[in-house]
Amino acid sequence: MPGRIVSLLAVAVAVCAIAHGARAQSRIPPAVTLYIPSGIGGGYDTYGRLASRHLGRFLPGNPTLIPKNMPGAGGVVLANYLYNVAPKDGSAIALLQGGTPLEPLFGFSQAMYDVTKFHWLVSLNRLVSIGVFWHTSPVRTADDLFARDVLVASSGGGDSSTEILPRLLNRLAGTRFKIISGYKGTGDGMLAMERAEVEGIVGHELSALRAARPEWLRDNKARIVIQVGLTRSPDLPEVPNALDLVKDKNHREAFALLLTRQVHGRPFVAPPGTPPDVVAVLKQAFLAMAKDPAFLQDAAKMKADIIVNDGAELAALYAQTYATPRPLVERAVEEFKRAGGR
Repeated sequence: MPGRIVSLLAVAVAVCAIAHGARAQSRIPPAVTLYIPSGIGGGYDTYGRLASRHLGRFLPGNPTLIPKNMPGAGGVVLANYLYNVAPKDGSAIALLQGGTPLEPLFGFSQAMYDVTKFHWLVSLNRLVSIGVFWHTSPVRTADDLFARDVLVASSGGGDSSTEILPRLLNRLAGTRFKIISGYKGTGDGMLAMERAEVEGIVGHELSALRAARPEWLRDNKARIVIQVGLTRSPDLPEVPNALDLVKDKNHREAFALLLTRQVHGRPFVAPPGTPPDVVAVLKQAFLAMAKDPAFLQDAAKMKADIIVNDGAELAALYAQTYATPRPLVERAVEEFKRAGGR
């Protein structure tokens, strides 16, 4: 009799598990909108549409994924919509910009969301910002950035890393970047390098450089002198990290907090209130997709680097960041604003 009871209990547990899985499957809508925080073209659009082409194969019922662009305020318009308006049944997910999760912490008044209540699903890349210089420039090592004025191109504005990062390094590390603003985008800045109007660009993304100008690194037309991130990229093991150029402890702490914005460069998220079983299915689907050969082949064709961090890693980083002592946050925000950030 005891053995029979154990067997019956095992069957009951199995039935419950199957029923739970079936409920989650049945609750994935037949169409899922994947919102993208930028206009058509560019890095975020590339990753959003890449995921929309493949994710449905890994979701129960093979739903249709519909990419929809919702640009504005550096990604804040989309984050506000997802948090406050979007349906919470699994039919709305989004790719957020890397800096969007920290906007409330940094006091951006238009950011109407609580980052810790989002359901973080996965990040498909880490942003690696670089300082890249044309081969005819005398800039060959990080030490050369302190020796004289170094002309770098920028598109300008409070959302441009090519404006903000060199200004931050001038303030916090003592580099001597002379920023030539007004270029319409990084592409125009690259042309300026080729025409010798400037020597380089600081704040460009490594993956974007590989996609737009693969011959630059392959043919030694340009050299990467610094990388900018919380940690060094495994792709650039010998290139100094700009954070190491900041010697003052207080400045270094503030700079490190600001660099948290780019750790998870392609974070996908579901709105708060999405049922836990649906969130679990979405997380599993993203992780399965990220290992799929067809997806990886498509990503390689699009020159989209894939570096996976699961939702738990994203949630942990943001929880830790939001626990930062307020004086340090205020110091970082002040430095950011002095560097031209909004």
